[in-house]
Amino acid sequence: MIVIEDFIRTSYPLFTVQEFRIAFKMAVQGKLDCTTEHYEKFSPKFIGQVMAAYTKKAIDVRKMIKPILSEIEPPKLTDEDIVSFTQKEWLETPKNDFNKVFNADKVFAILLKQGKLKFQPSEMLQIINLVREDNLLKLNKLYGQDAKEFSKKLKDDNFIDTQCKKLALAKYFENIPN
Repeated sequence: MIVIEDFIRTSYPLFTVQEFRIAFKMAVQGKLDCTTEHYEKFSPKFIGQVMAAYTKKAIDVRKMIKPILSEIEPPKLTDEDIVSFTQKEWLETPKNDFNKVFNADKVFAILLKQGKLKFQPSEMLQIINLVREDNLLKLNKLYGQDAKEFSKKLKDDNFIDTQCKKLALAKYFENIPN
């Protein structure tokens, strides 16, 4: 059984369990171009025959589905929708890590453009210092490869910039009157 499981995982990693069910059901119903005689031996060869036949059908079905999916237009979110979602996420979840602020770059840009975010130089320095302190605490809790990778991130200006935006947004969301 281990050999069969390994065969399935390595040979058909893109198929779901549901697709396997469909494939074997179609094979038994005679809807696939393959034999269903396995002679009481459920082998990789038998599975391969069924899945090879099903793969041809699956590709055809997926080709038919793609045009339909491309016609479905995703909903258009307004800037207010984006900000509101991020604000709600932050306010309704435990506030133990400002790095959890969702979509910070986009939300920060929207609020900045709307003139809702205004910082004094001293506030900006405070945010930068808090981010540095938080990063130092995190780095001191990490070991080995994790510490090495996080240390590498700390040298990336975009990473630090995004963290500062996240902290600024967290502070902004917490200070908005309801």
